[in-house]
Amino acid sequence: MSLTSNLKCTAMSAVTLLALGAYNSVQAQSLAAESTTNCLRLADVLKLSAERAPSVLIARGFETEADSQIKEAKSLFRPRVSAFGRSGAGDTGIVDSGVSNQAGLRASQRVFDFGDAKYARRTAQSNFEASIEDTRQARLTAARETGATFLTLLEAEEQIALTSRRRDYFAQQLAATDKLLQVGAATRTERAAVASQLADAESFVLELEFRRESALAQVQIDTESRVNHCASEIGTNNLLKNNFVRLQNEEVAAQAAVANNPNIKALDKRADGLEAAKERERRSRLPILEVVATGAYSSLGGFDSFEFQERIGVNVTVPLYAGNSIAARRQGAGAREAVARGRVLDARRQLRKDVSIGYRRIASLEKQLISRKDVEAQTLLQFEAAELEQAAGTKTLRDLIEIRLEYERAGLQTLNVKYNLERERLILLSLTAALPID
Repeated sequence: MSLTSNLKCTAMSAVTLLALGAYNSVQAQSLAAESTTNCLRLADVLKLSAERAPSVLIARGFETEADSQIKEAKSLFRPRVSAFGRSGAGDTGIVDSGVSNQAGLRASQRVFDFGDAKYARRTAQSNFEASIEDTRQARLTAARETGATFLTLLEAEEQIALTSRRRDYFAQQLAATDKLLQVGAATRTERAAVASQLADAESFVLELEFRRESALAQVQIDTESRVNHCASEIGTNNLLKNNFVRLQNEEVAAQAAVANNPNIKALDKRADGLEAAKERERRSRLPILEVVATGAYSSLGGFDSFEFQERIGVNVTVPLYAGNSIAARRQGAGAREAVARGRVLDARRQLRKDVSIGYRRIASLEKQLISRKDVEAQTLLQFEAAELEQAAGTKTLRDLIEIRLEYERAGLQTLNVKYNLERERLILLSLTAALPID
């Protein structure tokens, strides 16, 4: 093999090794990124869903489109160059005719338009800023929806733990009852009552496990993550509570919502854009001044004798009459602005209502949670006392079963209030744009 062939083989091998190295590096980085989050926390769920939701990608597409409209509006005051070609025949007098051919360039520059280009840019800029707020709103909505699903997952985990304790308790009771039944110290009715409660607990656990797995699947799809949720998140997460504390009272929450809510900002920006569009329509009767320069090769009578001609001058365009279309467009622009302003006011009023009701609902749930925990503690004391009384023979097994079920109902109601409180905090933080998604 020649020296040249050896060099070529060596070069190809080096390129192959570099390519494989680059591929392995990318794979390693991907695996490292996956392994940095060994489990999903609520903070991770909010951020990942806010970035990866399809609705966010759609909103960013509209944002890019709005940015292109700004560039288009700015081009009104930039030079325009076009090529043209003309060829035609016609009368130049009563008895003679001629052929005219032209090919050249036309350049124009707008020099004054009484604010037409300025208001076009202002309209486009307002629409672009509105689209940015739409993207923020899409991120908040995606985070809120996935966050609510994640809370359902955590709630199902706690419910499974609570119901599993009931299942284990009745499994022990069934084993004890079977021993008592063998020596005649228990009845078949008592055994059937315990067995039915065990079966009911097992059935409820299966239902809760399905609810948990469904919520987990949805969260993993929304976040595009294959990892499971963090066990430490169950019952100990304070992310929403800590962020909610910053909203000191109902009035502060309402003001924060009106000032920061992306939906309100988007509506307000679009109203500003329609106001600029209305002003642009109002000035549409005013003239537009352009400097126009033309350079062309012309021929009068054939294609064999071309000569170069050039011209420069001022072009003034003034609309005089267009069948009332100008007045109609101005009227329509004013109506659209009025509708947009009305929508802003309506949205602000509805937002204040939602924040006010949500804040009071949270205050009520916080009080309910304290009461529910107290009820759960009292039912636990009642159950422990009933166990001693049943062992002493002063309470029947059926009484003990009812008290045990009442204790579990109290625990489930506590969990229900607890997670309803978290969901309300999630919604209110979303309304006030205080959800930690950045």
